[in-house]
Amino acid sequence: MQLLIVLLFLTFLSTCFAKFFPCDQIQSGRTCYLRNITIDPSDNHATAQFQDVLQLVIESSQIPVFSSELFAALGESNFLTLKGGQIASVNYSSEKLHSLRIHKTELRNFSVSAVPNHSLNTLMINRNLLDRLPDSIHYLVGLTILDLSQNRLEFVDLDWFQQMDNLLVLDLSRNQLIRVDGSSDLRLKKVKNLWINHNYLSQIPWFPIGFPRLERVRLADNRWSCGWVGSMRQQIWNRHIRLFDSDGACEEHNDGGLCCYDEDSQPSQPRYELIEIDEESRRQDGPILEKLTQQESVLGDQQQHSNDSCQVLEAKVRLLQRESVRLAMEKAEMEQQFVKKVTSMQDILRAMREDLEESEREVSKYRYKERLEMIAKTDQVEREEGN
Repeated sequence: MQLLIVLLFLTFLSTCFAKFFPCDQIQSGRTCYLRNITIDPSDNHATAQFQDVLQLVIESSQIPVFSSELFAALGESNFLTLKGGQIASVNYSSEKLHSLRIHKTELRNFSVSAVPNHSLNTLMINRNLLDRLPDSIHYLVGLTILDLSQNRLEFVDLDWFQQMDNLLVLDLSRNQLIRVDGSSDLRLKKVKNLWINHNYLSQIPWFPIGFPRLERVRLADNRWSCGWVGSMRQQIWNRHIRLFDSDGACEEHNDGGLCCYDEDSQPSQPRYELIEIDEESRRQDGPILEKLTQQESVLGDQQQHSNDSCQVLEAKVRLLQRESVRLAMEKAEMEQQFVKKVTSMQDILRAMREDLEESEREVSKYRYKERLEMIAKTDQVEREEGN
């Protein structure tokens, strides 16, 4: 009896000293919005309590360290969004969450509990200051979407994602990647979308062999090696992988729509043969023009010989004709590039629609599963009440 009283007293004390964060807004009875809260590292995170809702959104808040104790305080919530404010460190540990999004919180450190996690299927860390990934990210074996775009990552080992058997989307775009590694047995079995554009990469190891089901890829705005581009371009075409972007003007070479850079590469060929012809013609007509200049400087206003004048005029006409042809060729190529851009945009829109339809199917599956679980829980409650 005394033990029971002690337990009740301890429960009472924990309730009295608990720090409860009520919702500022509840939408549709399922989404809780918390704004402008502060949780210091010195606070007792074990006493924190959040409202038990399906989705929790914490905005514009000061939580320097989002600890494993705070994840435990989420209760039965399945979706967590941390948006804005200042959350520099996140120590992920949850067996309930299906989705975690960290957007523009000045995040610098992200760690994962060293236990295989099958519940989290979507991880999005965007527009933060993250410059490295922990090796422990490989414990997130249940991920289907991993979006790490717009951070400051410099290095990624693709083997970290090898155990994510359901991974469909891998987005590493708009980072500062200078190196990507991967072993010879690399196989990201289900990845269909790979975005790795806007980095500083020269190659991707075992690409596209390591992505047996790849359908869409973005590669533009990197520092690709021309040798690597040449070796993988034909493989992309043979496997019907859609390249969803292309580079514009290149400082060096353009191979299949991608700029590539090699210090020992041979100079690129002129874009038009007519330019070479023009240069040769200019060499032939140069003496005539030089002669005309000399005559003008020496004779001044004196009348030039009629035969030299005719030759000079003919040379000028030829140059103007060739310049007109060159401009027409440039115009035709610009029109072709415009058509390619329009076609590329159409492909992107079509792919976005396909991704949206796929996401809607995944959501429908999840909702169907949720309804089945609710029905099962209801049946269990009724049986317990009947007994």
